[in-house]
Amino acid sequence: MQRAIEGAGIPTVSITLFRQIAVKLKLPRVVSLRFPFGFPLGREERQQRRIIRDALDALVTITEPGTIIDLPYVWEE
Repeated sequence: MQRAIEGAGIPTVSITLFRQIAVKLKLPRVVSLRFPFGFPLGREERQQRRIIRDALDALVTITEPGTIIDLPYVWEE
């Protein structure tokens, strides 16, 4: 789906917890987090907003297809 949308000239970005799968699928733009399955944006609203903002920023900063940005957030137990 993401490649089809990108093919129409509309930039997209994926947020993933599975970096290896994003690499295998060769997704156009990806931000990756090392969080538990089911929590792609974390638990707290403040952190969720930062992650969404980082993903939206990636729409502009990623110019090379297939680029993955590993976000620096750490899951707190």
